[in-house]
Amino acid sequence: MLRDPIQKDIGAQGSNTTVALEKLAKISLELSEQDFQARIAELEARELRYETALEKISQGVCFFDGEQRLILCNRRYAEIYRLKPEDVSPGTTLSMITERRAAVGTVPMAVGDYLAWCASINTGTEAKTWTAELKNGRTLRVCHQPMPDGGWVATHEDVTELNEQRAVVDELISLQTLIDWVPDYLWVKDMESRFVVANRALAADFRRPSARDLIGLSDQDFHAPELAQEFKATEQEILRTGQASIDKEEFVIDAKGTGKWLSSTKVPLRNERDEIFGLVGIARDITERKKADNLRNGQAQVLEMIAMSAPIKGVLEHLVLLVEGQLTGITCSILLLDNDETHLHHGAAPHLPETYKNAIDGLSIGPNAGSCGTAVYRKEVVIVADIEHDPLWKDFRELAMAHGYRSCWSTPILSYQGKVLGAFAMYSTTVREPTVAETAIVNVTTRIAGIAIERKKAEDRIQFMANHDALTGLPNRTLLKDRLSQAILYTKRLNSWVTVVFIDLDNFKIVNDSLGHNAGDTLLKAVANRMTSCVRSSDTVVRLGGDEFVILLLDQPKDADVISATLQKIRAAIAAPIHIEGHNLKVTSSIGIANYPNDGTDADTLLANADAAMY
Repeated sequence: MLRDPIQKDIGAQGSNTTVALEKLAKISLELSEQDFQARIAELEARELRYETALEKISQGVCFFDGEQRLILCNRRYAEIYRLKPEDVSPGTTLSMITERRAAVGTVPMAVGDYLAWCASINTGTEAKTWTAELKNGRTLRVCHQPMPDGGWVATHEDVTELNEQRAVVDELISLQTLIDWVPDYLWVKDMESRFVVANRALAADFRRPSARDLIGLSDQDFHAPELAQEFKATEQEILRTGQASIDKEEFVIDAKGTGKWLSSTKVPLRNERDEIFGLVGIARDITERKKADNLRNGQAQVLEMIAMSAPIKGVLEHLVLLVEGQLTGITCSILLLDNDETHLHHGAAPHLPETYKNAIDGLSIGPNAGSCGTAVYRKEVVIVADIEHDPLWKDFRELAMAHGYRSCWSTPILSYQGKVLGAFAMYSTTVREPTVAETAIVNVTTRIAGIAIERKKAEDRIQFMANHDALTGLPNRTLLKDRLSQAILYTKRLNSWVTVVFIDLDNFKIVNDSLGHNAGDTLLKAVANRMTSCVRSSDTVVRLGGDEFVILLLDQPKDADVISATLQKIRAAIAAPIHIEGHNLKVTSSIGIANYPNDGTDADTLLANADAAMY
């Protein structure tokens, strides 16, 4: 029977599809096989890495599953228990390993008792550590960590040698109870810089319950890596050379995060064969002594700066930094009282925020002006333990708290005569009052600050008196020549005039003779004020002496009429009646002028010509 052509085509297509599927299945199988082999290779490589890392560990390590069968261990585990590698092959049960250990004498008790004890240890979920004394006299330390599936992982370490060293050291340096009474830090270390003896003072500093908790540990367990490495390098040098280190000063950070200075002595320990087997160290906390030395040296440096007339800003900043270096959590500031004795201005505060310094600069003193303004107003120490609730800070509370300050203590800075010169403030970020030590430092500091400020004021007064007239406060002859010389140089660049005006009061001697010198002084000061009010701030009014004055008119236009108008204004101001001791006095004056550059090109020539013009 003939097939229909369509059926024949369908049959051919089905055959082709089957062949394609077979090829696809074959390719897929080959790819799966390749992936499977690659995965196996990756796992084998990872296992090799783990085994290699495990073999590098100095402790014995073992892994057991929930059926107490060994999964994996390193060579050290077998060595510790005197077993052959084939005795601890994966899959070996704990009971089989225990029996093999018993055969070589490395089980601390009967096999049955030991297995029962192991079962009880593994019932909990917390890690446990214990020591085991073997029959051959060796001591092992075991750290055991149960696993969620009932298995466990454990490390085994032979600490026999460490204990033996401890026994030898105990014989050499007396009993633990004795060394615990030593207030300084005392310890003994082995050849690897691990503690084998320590006293209670050292344990307390490391925040450990007892000295025994330090045994077997090293400085790397307590200090930063760099510092611990430095300690170890020093100790290894002592152990290598046998040369002791005496009274070496070292800076450390304790467990509380507090920095401190120690003076330490480390000496190598030797046995009866003169072999070094460790070292003994003792250290004393010398932090307070170092602070006292730094304070004393710093104060001497500040006093030297004062004697050498260093800038007052540098002196005060050095003083503030010195105090801050002595205290913890304290920021200091010095405010200076201005000449009108009503406002405080910034003196030194290197660590106060700029926004805070700017906000309090120019602070008015008063009965409720924070700590500093109140301390200066009262002339007494003001202690504010809680800025948030103290009424003295009601106007500045938000400012202080925005910068984290919670307390502020201010001490007035006084001169040797008891006059207030400023205030020394200490800020703390905690609510508290100053300690006795902090108060003592501030008392010394304010005295030194008073010396510095008073010295600066005295220098300023001397400088002022050297260049100014004592009666009127006007610049004197010394300052006149300097300002005139500077004005000439300035005018050369601007191509303008400098006018020198000589003024002599007419018949001044009559006032002195008839009304007395007090009246004459009053007249001179009144005239000086009038002349000053007639000129610009850039001009200069000078008293030469007696009733003679000089006025420098700077940067004048080359116009005689402008200068003449200024002179008429000055003459009129001088001639206005002055009421002195019941008398109305009218003073006339003689005036002579000289212009640069027409009447002279140097200071002496101009002054001489103006003087001649007056006569």
